[in-house]
Amino acid sequence: MNHPVLAHEPLRRVKLYEMVVEKLQGMIQSGELKPGDELPSERDIMVALNVGRPAVREALLALQSKGLILTENGRRARVRLPSVTNVITTLDGVVGLMLKRADSLKNLFDLRVFIECAMARHAAQAINEKRLAEFRAALDENKRAIGDREAFLQTDIAFHRILFLTAENPVFDAAHGALVSWIMDRWRRIRRTNETETIAYQGHLQIYKAVSRHDPDAAEKAMRKHLEASWKTWAKYLGDS
Repeated sequence: MNHPVLAHEPLRRVKLYEMVVEKLQGMIQSGELKPGDELPSERDIMVALNVGRPAVREALLALQSKGLILTENGRRARVRLPSVTNVITTLDGVVGLMLKRADSLKNLFDLRVFIECAMARHAAQAINEKRLAEFRAALDENKRAIGDREAFLQTDIAFHRILFLTAENPVFDAAHGALVSWIMDRWRRIRRTNETETIAYQGHLQIYKAVSRHDPDAAEKAMRKHLEASWKTWAKYLGDS
């Protein structure tokens, strides 16, 4: 009769490349390999760990996908400085595939609504004079860009980013950058006019006014209304595409 402790789950066979990943990742985490350091050559890794070239190359791809190393053609892989942006960037490929489905795009947009409403609320409570002046300048730039499609898009992004910067936390800024990068391609395909840009600007104006009054309820409400109007434009694009 099998012992009950041993009957729960069979051991998983560890692949060779996973052993290489574990070794190199351990060297990075221990500080033996520091940010900017070159990894040993593929040949040296093969000899030291007694594995073949395919296992080494698969391990390097896995480490790159984790954001731990940087690989460039013709150069030896180097340890990458850990950052939130690096980690989020590793999701780009997966998110890009997900967004080919309309329901996934709506799910991502819903996430954006949730996050940005919270950021607007926080900004109304915590924004300082310096950030408020930056917020006003971003709003003015956005107004001046009406009619210039690319400039309006960039000033739109800059306006929303100020709300994330008020948290004074690099994780929030990285989250904003990720949201922008994930939807930028589809954003550019949407047909925009002076009318749609004016409506978007008016939404920004109401958000700015609420934040400048330090009214969190009004800021959240203005952001939600603005993004709901934005989604209507997105939904029309999805229906036409």
